[in-house]
Amino acid sequence: MGGKGLGWLLAIVGVVLVAAGLVVMLVVVPGMKQLPADTDTTRTYEGTMASMLDPATFQTMNDLPIELERRFFVVATSDGLALLKEERTMTTGGQPLQQGVNHYSVDRVTMEWSDDYPEEWAENEGFWPREGNVIGWPMGTEQRDYTGWSDDYMSTVPLTFTEEATHERSGMTLYKFTSASDAQPIVPEMVQGMGLPTELPKSQLALLLGGVELGPAVEALLPTLLEQLPDTVPLGYYYDYEGTYWVDPATGIIVDTEKRETRTVGLSPDGIVGTALELLPAEQLGALRVPILDFTYTATDVAVEEAKADAEDAAGMLQLYGTILPLVGIVAGGLLLILGIVVIARKPKAA
Repeated sequence: MGGKGLGWLLAIVGVVLVAAGLVVMLVVVPGMKQLPADTDTTRTYEGTMASMLDPATFQTMNDLPIELERRFFVVATSDGLALLKEERTMTTGGQPLQQGVNHYSVDRVTMEWSDDYPEEWAENEGFWPREGNVIGWPMGTEQRDYTGWSDDYMSTVPLTFTEEATHERSGMTLYKFTSASDAQPIVPEMVQGMGLPTELPKSQLALLLGGVELGPAVEALLPTLLEQLPDTVPLGYYYDYEGTYWVDPATGIIVDTEKRETRTVGLSPDGIVGTALELLPAEQLGALRVPILDFTYTATDVAVEEAKADAEDAAGMLQLYGTILPLVGIVAGGLLLILGIVVIARKPKAA
């Protein structure tokens, strides 16, 4: 091969390497910054059930150690969306306490709920219209507030950015988000889904309230107040929570979670209209609510280590394909192109 032929070969290889580097950087990597189609993740949590009411017997179980397992995985994809299935199980001593399944239509880039899903997705268990970030944070999480979702309220809730800090359990620099709400009514659809009664005979209500600390003022008024209620009393359910989430900003992976959830039952606002109960201050009405579920949990050490490993692996792949390989290709290609041009331009030696 002559000098000019070698020069052209070097130049062509250089152009190909530069183009390949740019394609990886500008086309391949953006495609990687989304929920992978093969996502299948299980996280475990542990905590304490401070109070759990059996609605059939009105007996309360207290201070139960609980274990939670949460698995989410992609069932199908369509035009930038993913049908994500979530399976949840809560146990104590190996005995099941709660189980649940939800399906979500999420934008694979933003991790927000999307209404542009195929019709057949809506036929899945636990699939209904939602808003905001229903399952987590996106790759490239920003230092700003996000909008989350509560199925209990069937409405959005705030996910507030708090700080960037070193997370003690993992040793990683993470974004800390918090979310909380005072007691708000649980929507009827969720009450029905949990199999909870919507009304009680007045005698059973008195039995239910007799098992909680109401305070002297409310206890003194209670017999008189109960007399004014109908024989069958409508019930209202309420939910409040406090949550802290530690998120890896590069990948959006939740490394750690700490949360308290409380669900209570009390008198429905519609059921006290026209009675003296309607005149009670909100604080005293709140005292007439009985906890049916009150539990606190946090990610296990194993879950934190698994999340850390997943985040580091994903970040490493993004750095490899987003920075290292493209730069190597572009720099090497540029050098070969320059060398090829030099070889082509070089005058042949005189005979």
